[in-house]
Amino acid sequence: MRRRWQLALIPSVTMAVSACFPTLHTARIDPGLHVDAGVTVLGDQARNGEAQGPDYIAYLAPSFAFGDRVELGLPIGIYLEEGFASLSGDAFTRFGENPQTIVLWPYLKFAMLPTDGPHHLAFIAQGAWMFPGNVGVRYGQDLGSWEPFAGLSLIFSGGPAGDDPVVTRYQESGQSMLALVAGASWNTGGRPTVEIGVLRNRYREGAVYGDFGQPTTARTLYDLFLGARVRLGGP
Repeated sequence: MRRRWQLALIPSVTMAVSACFPTLHTARIDPGLHVDAGVTVLGDQARNGEAQGPDYIAYLAPSFAFGDRVELGLPIGIYLEEGFASLSGDAFTRFGENPQTIVLWPYLKFAMLPTDGPHHLAFIAQGAWMFPGNVGVRYGQDLGSWEPFAGLSLIFSGGPAGDDPVVTRYQESGQSMLALVAGASWNTGGRPTVEIGVLRNRYREGAVYGDFGQPTTARTLYDLFLGARVRLGGP
């Protein structure tokens, strides 16, 4: 069973999670210390016979880049599994054990091309607390005033949900998840960045509370998401 801290409607603090949705990443690394603020809205469809609302993710992301090749980041934020509805008084009855989850998303980003060139390519490994959650790549091209980018992330599954699920979207039987993204950042103050993408979620529907031999059905969902980020501090 996953351990958690929880009091009334205060968001639970996730102590161990095997999967996480990636925070917004570009292919560029800027040297020095930075602090970014980001939000993501992730659509959802009915799963396991239950209607699902969108997930909202908001976070602050301090990071430090050692030159223009290696960046360490420590985003911390809140994951609302059913959007603002998860803040209602009956949220724990309606949406499960942890509709509000405070998560730490540490990441390592490694740039395979120098920042001062027109082409940027980066590899990102990110976790939820200290557990691997996703890996991805981003490619971008500097066009002067702005930089379009694209990439994909492989999200690791937490396996069939147990009796204390965290975010059940990432806890299904026989699950594989890919997030494909495209976006752009602008080389101005605050370095505003936006992205749009699709999450492909493939799993065996039916094994909600563990794999106890119940019948399952193969299912694939495609969920859209939108993300935005702005730099609050740093060069």
